Amino acid sequence: MDSIPNRICVIGSSAAGKSTFSRALASKLIAEYIELDSHLHGPNWQPIPEELFIRSVRARMASNERWVIDGNYGNRARQFEDADLIIWLDYPFHTVISRVLRRTLRRLLTRESLWNGNQESWRMLFSRESIVLWVLQTYWKRRKELPVLLSMYPESKYLRFSHPQQATKWLTLLGQAIVVKQHFTSNKP
Repeated sequence: MDSIPNRICVIGSSAAGKSTFSRALASKLIAEYIELDSHLHGPNWQPIPEELFIRSVRARMASNERWVIDGNYGNRARQFEDADLIIWLDYPFHTVISRVLRRTLRRLLTRESLWNGNQESWRMLFSRESIVLWVLQTYWKRRKELPVLLSMYPESKYLRFSHPQQATKWLTLLGQAIVVKQHFTSNKP
């Protein structure tokens, strides 16, 4: 690993595991974790106005030297320009659909609170707001859109992981590189 990135964007299909991966990555980097969903969804799932969303995300980015941002909102907060690295979790459909089903069931059974007190509900599961339906409607669309989006930032470095094991291996290697860097930095004469 040439250098350890300080500012990273994680993109991919809904339910690919962006948040889980990003939290682990932010922990290794000792970086601020910025979840775009938490900035967009107000109480009762009401979307925050666009200008407030952008202002909120940009303020979090500006207040931290190191950050990891996850979410599928294009480049609305100009995070791609500021990123050292963009990571695309491009997992197979069967992986994503199994993850969304397990995650949704867990959230329903545990009544897990998400952003701003929002919770998934059985009513939502069987409505147009269903996250499962959303994944079914957007998975293939994202796979076509994301390469186009990335091509708009040719100066940006990016990694594309096509299987969760690749992402896990990269996180492990990053952790090892951080340990080595810390060791040599702390042992300077």
